[in-house]
Amino acid sequence: MALEPGCPEMQQWAVRQLADYDAGRPGSIFADGLVLDVPQAYQLQTAVADLRRGRGERIIGYKVGCTSVKIRAQIGVDHCVTGRLYDSEKHASGAVLSRSNYANLAIEGELAVALLRQPTEDDFLDSGIPACVARVFPVVELHHHVMRGKRPSASELIAHNAIHAGFVAGDGVRPGDACEDPSLAILADGRLLEECAGFELIQTIHSSLKWLMEILQDRGEQLSGGQTILTGSIPILIPLHEDCCVRIDAPPFGSVEVQFTQ
Repeated sequence: MALEPGCPEMQQWAVRQLADYDAGRPGSIFADGLVLDVPQAYQLQTAVADLRRGRGERIIGYKVGCTSVKIRAQIGVDHCVTGRLYDSEKHASGAVLSRSNYANLAIEGELAVALLRQPTEDDFLDSGIPACVARVFPVVELHHHVMRGKRPSASELIAHNAIHAGFVAGDGVRPGDACEDPSLAILADGRLLEECAGFELIQTIHSSLKWLMEILQDRGEQLSGGQTILTGSIPILIPLHEDCCVRIDAPPFGSVEVQFTQ
């Protein structure tokens, strides 16, 4: 049974979720046996977002997760999920971040977009980058790679804001600037960890944006110009256990790098 977003249980769970997140131990409520369905998990994610906005944080967009076969197999979820992006967790390329600020830090290398305007159905009639996109850029997405339930579940993943913990953004390019033959490589101290290439990178932008637009419409929300959308990783989620410099090279969309320290 769905719970009202303002119901006492949901608010209590949200307060605890946010307190655990702030303390660097996300999700203890699931270790205690909380079980939710997917709609309830999105309600909890929204309730936490309301608390974060209430203390001054600003939502600057969304992420789409579990978009690829590799990620779905790794996480144990068979459909896309979404989470919110916060201004307090956005970093510029060249940032130096401490691994100790994250619970079991893991990263993804992927493409993100800045929206020119609200997407419409007409933007997805063709297969390329939708016309609603102002800029495409590579990101290093940061994750608290922690799941505390008895088994992996989409609901816990969603309630954890899709385990999102921030992102490091490159500058990127306009969609019309030489978008043929894209590729993406993830390197740590110059050592290749993962790579992918070809039209799948463009198709992921297209399909993720379309899916996100539709699911938000179902929730009575909408995308808007100026928002950032992380469109999902094709390579695997990569745990980071040592200090290193991570770099994403994604021609023709540019590059991004971040230095991780203890």
